[in-house]
This record gives sequence, C-alpha cells and structure tokens, in this order.
Amino acid sequence: MASILKSLRMLADPSRLRLLLLLDREELSVAELQEILSMGQSRISTQLAQLKQAGLVEDRKQGKHSLYSLKDRQLTDLLHLAGAEIPESADDAQALQLVLEKRRDKVRQYFDELAGRFGRDYVPGRSWKGLAETLLQLLPPMVIADLGAGEGTFSQLLAQRAERVIAVDNSPRMVEVGARLAAENGLSNLEYRVGDLEAPPVEDASIDLAFFQPEPASCAASAAGG
Repeated sequence: MASILKSLRMLADPSRLRLLLLLDREELSVAELQEILSMGQSRISTQLAQLKQAGLVEDRKQGKHSLYSLKDRQLTDLLHLAGAEIPESADDAQALQLVLEKRRDKVRQYFDELAGRFGRDYVPGRSWKGLAETLLQLLPPMVIADLGAGEGTFSQLLAQRAERVIAVDNSPRMVEVGARLAAENGLSNLEYRVGDLEAPPVEDASIDLAFFQPEPASCAASAAGG
C-alpha cells in the first residue's frame, strides 16, 4: 500500500485528484487524458509519473502506448468525497463518456472493415468468415488463447465478445504488428505474447478456451483449464 501521508499530499492537488478520479473509472492513455482534461501532454505525463512513484497508479504497455489505471483502490471513497468539492469533476465525467464512445466507434468501424477483409481475402470459400461469425454469436464472455495467432486477425474478431484474448505467436514481428493494430483500435482486452507453441507463455488454469493454428488455413479449438 502507498504511504498514507504521501497519498494525502497527492490528493491535495486538484489536477492530480481529477486524474485519479478518471483512472478509477477507466483505464486511459495519455492522449485520452489530454482530450478529457484539456491539459498539455507534458503536464499530464509529469503528474502520472508522480502518481506512479507514489504507488497510486500503475501502467501497462499496449503496443507503443501505455494505459494507466488506479492502483490503490483503498482510496476510492476518499477520492470521490474530495472530488465532490471540485467543480470540474462533473465535466470530466461527461468528457470521459465522450472519449469512451469515440473509442467504441473506432473499434466498431475497425471490425466492420476487418470482417469484410476476413471473408474476402484470407481464406477461399469464406470458411473462416462463417466460423468467426458463428463463434461471435455463440461464445459467452471468457478468457481465450489464440495459439499461432500470426498478426492476430482471428484474435481481434474474438476480442469483440471475449472477456480477454491472449494471442501467442513465435514471431516477434507478427506479435509487434498485432499489438500495434490492437492498440490503434482500442482493443484493451487483447494481449499479444511471443512464445513457443509447444510451451506457450500462458499460466495454468488461466484460460477457458484455446484455438490452435499451426498453419494459416487451419484452426482447431480445444477446451483448456478454467
């Protein structure tokens, strides 16, 4: 847990408090925080660095970008009590909804384009298109591993409904391309990992379903430890 005194000092600054309130609601990038708060990139980055050093926020890489979220959840009640005293917090909440809607629109547009390419260009006979459309309708939210994912075209389609998708490939270049595409299109529930398919970098009993793609034109599904 972060130092209580250090945390209270951080909360005393209105701009840091506004950041924390937003990161308590949603995982956000620096660019999204800029749009919501109408602050400069350098100012936001400095504030985030201070909050991270204090143990209040954490970040994770998605492609070339970093996504930030609240780390110390014990402060949530105090955050919202303090936020009620800041007039800008209501406007921040509305701006957050606009940014999230923009993110969803971008994802929907990307999948519309992807689905069209998927059936037309990737596999003759559109067998992959039919499989993808069926799975997307039938699958409940679950954690899925796509083994031998390549750049992750199938993974990106699965991410529409899955709780989380782990795309694994032994090519660092493929993983780099896939991670960049996921980041550009706001797929925060899709993670790419470099690894050997005979010993994939997936923790035991951490997934519900696995798809194995030893060749581009083949795909077999198997149940995995839940």
